[in-house]
Amino acid sequence: MIKLLGISTAIIFVLNAVSIGGYHQASWEIYAQSNSTVETKKQPLVANNSQGQQATVIVTKVVRCDSSLGIPSDDSVCQFVLENVDANQFDLVVTGNNPNVTSFQGSSNGTNISLDPGNYTISETPFDTMDIENQLGETAVVTILTDSSGDCSSQFNQIDTFQEAKGTISNSELQSCEIINTVDVSQGSSPEAP
Repeated sequence: MIKLLGISTAIIFVLNAVSIGGYHQASWEIYAQSNSTVETKKQPLVANNSQGQQATVIVTKVVRCDSSLGIPSDDSVCQFVLENVDANQFDLVVTGNNPNVTSFQGSSNGTNISLDPGNYTISETPFDTMDIENQLGETAVVTILTDSSGDCSSQFNQIDTFQEAKGTISNSELQSCEIINTVDVSQGSSPEAP
């Protein structure tokens, strides 16, 4: 509390600064007081935040099929697979600077992720192929091959297995990142075959 005698004005500038992982955020708070012989408390007048605007990554899940030695045909096996494996069966995880969502189901229409500028990664939890293998017969071998395209780039481990898609985004930028899963079937037999 400040007691002012006569007419006077006090303006106080307070700088709040935060530095996390090499990214800096600063904001100014201005307190102003103007009184004539009364006691006052300081009150915020204006808060001016220098933080940049968020950016958006549209994450789209694409499911494809590749079949070899399919019965009655590779086309019928892939038709069955694509009717029974949907984009929303894949769980995705996004990390980055303050994303509005950190985990979500895949969508063939895309999911908008808002986040602050900087680096981001998109990964997915492994898809369980046991159910589709059982439906395609005893001899069927099903694997999921994953890749990415768009404004993100795929990262693979030493045995060439997809780990994540990485990207870097700027203030107010709009990017797209497709996570592509190819269901690879060998020796599958379509249950819907005549």
